[in-house]
Amino acid sequence: MVKIETTRFGTMDIDDQAIISVPGGLIGFPDQERYILIRHQPESPFFWFQAIHRADLAFVIVDPLLFKSDYAVPLPQMVLTSLQAQHANELSIYVIVTIPQGQPETMTANLLGPLVINTRTRLARQLVLDEKHYSHRHPLLSAKDRKKNQAQNHHRP
Repeated sequence: MVKIETTRFGTMDIDDQAIISVPGGLIGFPDQERYILIRHQPESPFFWFQAIHRADLAFVIVDPLLFKSDYAVPLPQMVLTSLQAQHANELSIYVIVTIPQGQPETMTANLLGPLVINTRTRLARQLVLDEKHYSHRHPLLSAKDRKKNQAQNHHRP
């Protein structure tokens, strides 16, 4: 067990086997190479990707297939090798979510920088895709859902 300090969740005891190694870190955070996954809430599709050695660093992540069913990440052999994966089915793919303060209905996902995790080896890396049909600010909610949420929030006392 490892004891970690987090800004959002306080002090946590983490099983060593739960730690995910990200050699080279994430984009913008090359020195943070160890993380854990924390489910946001029991029924929520969102997770926190919490840095082990930096209490204030945690990213909201989600499975992109939940809102973009045709999302596909090319996984060349060098990616499989770097994650010690024999097959692509050993890998889980997540995207980082940005939630503007006070405006959760406008949250977006970075489809150009997916996080690929080998569930067996606990190795991960963030890829940088050169895909013209993906965005780093893909809306999670449709325009219709955003308007519905805004109307509901506007009419609350």
